[in-house]
Amino acid sequence: MIIINYKRLNMNKTLLTFATLTLLNNTVIAEEKHSHDEDNKTTIQIQSIRGLLGNNDPIKHMRGQVRAGYIHLKEDALEKTSAYGLAGHVHFDSKKWYGLSVGASAYALLNPTQNQNRPELNADFFDADGKSFLLISEAYMHGQWGNTELKFGRQILDTPHADSDDIRLIPNYFEAYTLSNTDIKDLTLTTGLIRKMAGWENGVDSSEFAHISQTLGAESTDGIMYVAGIYDGITDVSLSLWYYHYADIANILYAEAGYTLHTSKYLDITFGLQYDASWDTGKTLLQAQDARTFGASIELVSEEIGVHVLMAYNKDNGSTGASGLSLGGGALFTSMEDQTLDAMGQAGESWVLGLGYHFEALDIEGLNAGIAYGSFQAVDASSYEVTELDAVVEYSFNERFSMVLAYADIDSKTDALTDYTQVRIVANYNF
Repeated sequence: MIIINYKRLNMNKTLLTFATLTLLNNTVIAEEKHSHDEDNKTTIQIQSIRGLLGNNDPIKHMRGQVRAGYIHLKEDALEKTSAYGLAGHVHFDSKKWYGLSVGASAYALLNPTQNQNRPELNADFFDADGKSFLLISEAYMHGQWGNTELKFGRQILDTPHADSDDIRLIPNYFEAYTLSNTDIKDLTLTTGLIRKMAGWENGVDSSEFAHISQTLGAESTDGIMYVAGIYDGITDVSLSLWYYHYADIANILYAEAGYTLHTSKYLDITFGLQYDASWDTGKTLLQAQDARTFGASIELVSEEIGVHVLMAYNKDNGSTGASGLSLGGGALFTSMEDQTLDAMGQAGESWVLGLGYHFEALDIEGLNAGIAYGSFQAVDASSYEVTELDAVVEYSFNERFSMVLAYADIDSKTDALTDYTQVRIVANYNF
């Protein structure tokens, strides 16, 4: 099966180790996955902390998953909010018939006590009314003929500007129509149309598939079309180019390059570059778009001692700031558990430093930890200047049971913004 998964092209241990450093929810992390073809090509994925924390791989969930979670948010001068809940999904795929099959998932989310339905309830966990719900989260037709694959219907997507961002009780799901082909050696070509979105970031109600125009807060549109090419035919190099057309809203061009330098058995260095531009189009149903965002990252990895060091930087030179049209965690290297440059709403820059450690080097299997610190500052620092400190611990007891604890401390340097802290705990059981 051809799987187009922009967010997941790396070495498992790097993802796991730095996933704890990256489990901080939004840092720049570079992963790599060594393929086993005759040319021993390497596909490199540069990914933020948010990207790693938000990865959702339904294949890893086997036939289903049950999860429990708790979230607590304390903002200065405001009442704290919190929530705890249970969630889970079951999934099935039919047998193939002439290359065609169908698949479906049901996702349930439970608010276990009525006394949570209060003003202090954190809205990220449940539906728009703070209630439990059941959602048919996936319902698709899948076809594969040779090197061509299509998938029509409700599904998980992981692309630079539309992704699952699985950092709550329910990830993001999309109603989309996708087509991919790998006839050209080392080149994956993909295209798609995104019409609706459900999940915790759809901006309307996580229990419903809302039209993209509702999610974006615009008048009726025809959805989002995209085309992309991903090339990994050069050893230790990965290149990707994405183009999105938000009908009557904006166009987005995203490019990324990654390179891994193997200095010795003790040290690998991964370099990443990215460019993200947007400009308004058609009726310009939302505000003007003029984003020109550059990014760079370096990750130092020593698997022998279990250490990962991450450095990332983004800067936007456009007149409207980094594009805020992402459906999910976003594409930028410096995205963290809470702060992202594209949420600033104006031109500025951000940087992140991170340190991760996997305790396998000490013969403690499944335990990873990480810490990251980032700064987000507008060109006019008096209007926006924030720092964020993230800490994450992840422990996988076995292939079925795992737990993540993530902490974020946001410190505002201006009177216009407030300080706050957030704690998130999610435990998963796969079956």
